[in-house]
Amino acid sequence: MRVKKERDDTSQVCPVCALGRQHKVAQTKEREKPTELLSVIHSDLCGPMQTTSINGERYFITFTDEMSGRVSIYLLPTKDGALAAFQAYRARVEKSGLKEIKPLRTDWGGEYLNKQFLQYLKEDGICHIVSPPYSLAQNALAERMNRTIMEGARCLLEDAKISKEFWGPAVLTAAHIHN
Repeated sequence: MRVKKERDDTSQVCPVCALGRQHKVAQTKEREKPTELLSVIHSDLCGPMQTTSINGERYFITFTDEMSGRVSIYLLPTKDGALAAFQAYRARVEKSGLKEIKPLRTDWGGEYLNKQFLQYLKEDGICHIVSPPYSLAQNALAERMNRTIMEGARCLLEDAKISKEFWGPAVLTAAHIHN
């Protein structure tokens, strides 16, 4: 019977190779899940799209309630419509749920960090949690929702065999199906 001799290769690892193979460890620490609706809202803006939609939009913005997973989408012609979209979203959800939005979690996008948006949040006492730049994992729920909605919209357009100008209604339909 042959015995396989084990080698200790750790001393033979090239330092350059070890450095080249390093990668960022995924964040595995779980956050405490909210127990109330509107206790954390995640938002992200997606666009500009290659094709303008049938109504002239190039962007869409998502607002996702972390507790329920429910997403609301607003189609926008330009990025500077983000504040108006948030105001419309807030008015709708606060009236229907009789609860107030507590924090809003966003990425480092300029659409959220302009004077008007920040002033509106400050005046209404809404805490704004901004994820650090270039750290998609910090705003993962919103980033993943954009991807889910876009994949659903592409499938709807492909299945219906219609042109890309209909991405706006397809995005809204994908969000409705998700909810």
